[in-house]
Amino acid sequence: MPKVQPAEGDVLFVTVSLRRPSGIETLYRLTDDTAEVVPEDQVNGGQSSDQNRQFNLQLMTDSKDKAAKVALERAGYAVEVTSAGAVVTDLDPSYPVAAVLTPGDTIVGIDGTEVHDVEGVRTAIAAHRPGDSLTLRVIPFQGEARTVTAKLVARPDDATKAMLGVTLQDRPSYRFPFQVQIDSEQVGGPSAGLAFTLAILDRLTPGNLIGPETVAVTGTIELDGSVGPVGGVTQKTEAAIAEGAKLFLVPPDELADATKAARGRLEVKSVSSLDEALATLAEAGGDPLPAPATTTTTATPSSTTPSSSTTPADA
Repeated sequence: MPKVQPAEGDVLFVTVSLRRPSGIETLYRLTDDTAEVVPEDQVNGGQSSDQNRQFNLQLMTDSKDKAAKVALERAGYAVEVTSAGAVVTDLDPSYPVAAVLTPGDTIVGIDGTEVHDVEGVRTAIAAHRPGDSLTLRVIPFQGEARTVTAKLVARPDDATKAMLGVTLQDRPSYRFPFQVQIDSEQVGGPSAGLAFTLAILDRLTPGNLIGPETVAVTGTIELDGSVGPVGGVTQKTEAAIAEGAKLFLVPPDELADATKAARGRLEVKSVSSLDEALATLAEAGGDPLPAPATTTTTATPSSTTPSSSTTPADA
């Protein structure tokens, strides 16, 4: 168990809240630069509000695990990664599969055979024709495992080949050398990944990683340390300013919008990776970390770390 260092700097992760406004509030918010009014189906993507909420809580859980993995390896600890199924990240509501699966469900078996990753699902589908049915063993984000039957449809690009009509990612499973706890309360979504990674590193390493000023951070973190885009950056910029942040780290895709929203009230910097974020913090007065230590990451049942954990695949 490592010695946990006191947190000397303040790193903020920022989020946006969603609610269904009244008619009068909708009209008011249309003139408010700090808010955005969008159709409900654009937010829920064909899911119910409760299903969308549960899916975003799962995205938060996945984000915490990725952050812990990236931070621990950057601090010199080895983290073993395996693939524990194929998680549904999106689906076409017009296909039969939408009646039995929702985003966040993890497929762990097909027709009585265990499935460990996206490739396993695609291999099982390839053995069938459009119109056939698959028996899927599914683990939801919350609740008991269940068995469902899903009918396959023809691929749009080749009517002789079958597909479910879902987008999948490998579900990573991590073996950490010690427990890492992150209290995000009821906030959902993956956009705090980089902030969590920096906060964990700050507790694992001596000195003040963040620097003398309060720093706000948004952006997903991927297993290779890259930083991904997020939404609501205009509103998040306002939240960072309201909390007294002097520096806001954002993904490159959000730099223009965040800079425009900041209007000179705080400094905005884009970072595309953990290393860039660390370098930016060092420039702002944070203590630099030593060079990354060499770690060993293993994965089973395949011989490499699951690649589709960061690249969705259609099935």
